[in-house]
Amino acid sequence: MKKLLLIISILGLVLVPMGCNVSIQGMIENALAGISANYTIEVTDTEGFNFTDRYVVVTAEYDPVNYVAFSSTSYDRSGNVSAQYTVTNAIEVGGMFQKLSVGNETLTVRILKGGVEVDSASTTDPYGAVLVTAVKE
Repeated sequence: MKKLLLIISILGLVLVPMGCNVSIQGMIENALAGISANYTIEVTDTEGFNFTDRYVVVTAEYDPVNYVAFSSTSYDRSGNVSAQYTVTNAIEVGGMFQKLSVGNETLTVRILKGGVEVDSASTTDPYGAVLVTAVKE
């Protein structure tokens, strides 16, 4: 009985949009728009000391062959605190940030979505590193 309900549900999901003249492409693009977001990565706290990082951005778009094509791009950066990166239309964002000093400076990294913090981490350890991630819920 459970298998029959599963088959009927799947057929309904496939046939109803066809009967309503809604394209699969439009449905997928609308779904992807609903899970994509713009993020800001902020590297802050003790001003002026050096850090290095690698962060990864995952995006998705409609593909006529596979329906959805995911791609990821990684960025390697070095700089001085404070820094800010903007990421647009991402499904997921994550990164590892490391101090390049032995001092007791504080390295704080925050990921914001629409100005609201979704993850943050700090370290004062010599050559300390932090990992931050943001996954659309």
